[in-house]
Amino acid sequence: GTVVPKITKNFLTLCNNNDYAGSKFYRVISNTTIQGGSGDEAGKVGIFPDKTFEPDNYSIRHSRAGLLSMVRGTGGTVDSRFFITIAEDSGWADDRYAAFGVILEGFEDVVRKIDKVKVQPPQNKPKVPVKIVKSGAIIIPASSSTTNE
Repeated sequence: GTVVPKITKNFLTLCNNNDYAGSKFYRVISNTTIQGGSGDEAGKVGIFPDKTFEPDNYSIRHSRAGLLSMVRGTGGTVDSRFFITIAEDSGWADDRYAAFGVILEGFEDVVRKIDKVKVQPPQNKPKVPVKIVKSGAIIIPASSSTTNE
């Protein structure tokens, strides 16, 4: 949370308040990303007064699968919408999207299943709704973290 504190605070608060419950993964770009978030495509949910805010920075590189990053809205602001990288190298997102975390559990058995759902072009919207049932966060102490992000 020290590299991107506003984004981390926003995401963790929304997770711990269960604000993501009932929201959908609204875009699946196979072998690239899955996108979801409270408010779905509109994304008008967040902990800050305007619900959207400028990202802290873009310093974390998109260099691995399972990376959490914020979806940009109008004017480059972020809100509750996020994506999870599927590809090992997602450098196309560097300097454009603010990464802030990594999936430590459930990548193979949950994220990869979402990545394989049938979608409706051109928006790549899943043909069958993929909903978040419950949200929360497991905080891993920095000393035991597997990355320096």
